[in-house]
Amino acid sequence: MKYIIQIVLIVAALFMGYMIYNSIQSKIELEQEVKRRKAVVIERLEEVREAQISYKKVRGEYAKSFAQLKDFLMNDSLIIVKAIGEVPDSLLGQESKALEMGIITRDTTKIPVREELFKENFDKVVSNISIIPFSDGKEFKIDAGEVEKGKVKVKVFEVSAPYTEIFKGLKTDNEGIDMSESLILGSMTEPSTNGNWD
Repeated sequence: MKYIIQIVLIVAALFMGYMIYNSIQSKIELEQEVKRRKAVVIERLEEVREAQISYKKVRGEYAKSFAQLKDFLMNDSLIIVKAIGEVPDSLLGQESKALEMGIITRDTTKIPVREELFKENFDKVVSNISIIPFSDGKEFKIDAGEVEKGKVKVKVFEVSAPYTEIFKGLKTDNEGIDMSESLILGSMTEPSTNGNWD
């Protein structure tokens, strides 16, 4: 009987040890996956930022929808201004004077957006730009408008993805992850193109 109790206790101890190890290992794996997913979504949001900044340079405002943004990326052009010639040392910091004197000239050309942005994988970026990775096809929430700051109207935009979509399918209960949070790029109340991860 004594041996049976010892065997049962050893088995129970081994089982408890395995359960503790498994719990720690699962937590480590979850943390790694959370970090990986965040990095992928942030990379996509940074592509949105690049597209929005280019959109504003051409159209004077930010895109309010991904349909507008995709249309711009596929069909519009960027205006590229190149300086031809070199400003001599005696006129450093006085480019306008060098222009007046004809030492340098400016050449303005239009280049299709697809030739300037996301060159290597343009089609892939454009087709996926609105989709939250890991969300089974859900789109980022996007908005744009303007706010008044110091009596000046400033164009703003905001793009967001809730953690519920980013971490879809992960067991996040009791793991210290606030699923009511989101990754947010820009702001509808402040003139910012930063993300809340910066």
